[in-house]
Amino acid sequence: MKTKTIYKIRAFNRFYMPTFSLLGNSYLGSEYSAAEARVFFEIYERDGCNAAHIAKAMNIDKSYLSRILKSHEKNGYLTRTPSKIDSRAYDLHLTEKGRKKTEDFIEKSNRQIGEIIEGLDGDDCERLMEALTTITAILEKCNGGKV
Repeated sequence: MKTKTIYKIRAFNRFYMPTFSLLGNSYLGSEYSAAEARVFFEIYERDGCNAAHIAKAMNIDKSYLSRILKSHEKNGYLTRTPSKIDSRAYDLHLTEKGRKKTEDFIEKSNRQIGEIIEGLDGDDCERLMEALTTITAILEKCNGGKV
C-alpha cells in the first residue's frame, strides 16, 4: 500500500508543479525562482523573523538562503536589524519596495490559480478545498506538524 501511495504522490507532484509554474527560474514571469519568491512571502507574513525561521519553514539549505537574503538586501527589498534576542542573528524586514514586490507576487499567484480553477463549479471547488485540507492534515501527521 505504501509503495502505491509513494507513486501516487510522485505522480501528483509531476502534475502539480508544472501546472502552477513551480519549476524553473521564472516564478510568475519574474526573474526569481519559486524559492527566491517564497522568501519574500515568509518575511511578509512574519515581519521580523530571522533566517533560521525561514530555513526551517521552507526546509531550505542555509547557505542557499543566505545568498538569497543577500541578493534581496542588495536589490533593496529587505533590511536586517540585529536581533534583541540573539546577538548572532538578524531580524528581517521588507522595505516598501519588498512589500510591493511580495504583494505583486500574491496578486499574480491568486490570478493564476483563479484562471486554473475558473471552470470549476461550486461543488468542485468545495471538493477541491476538502481534498487539500485532507492532504494537509494527513501529511502534517507524518511530518511533525510541518507542511
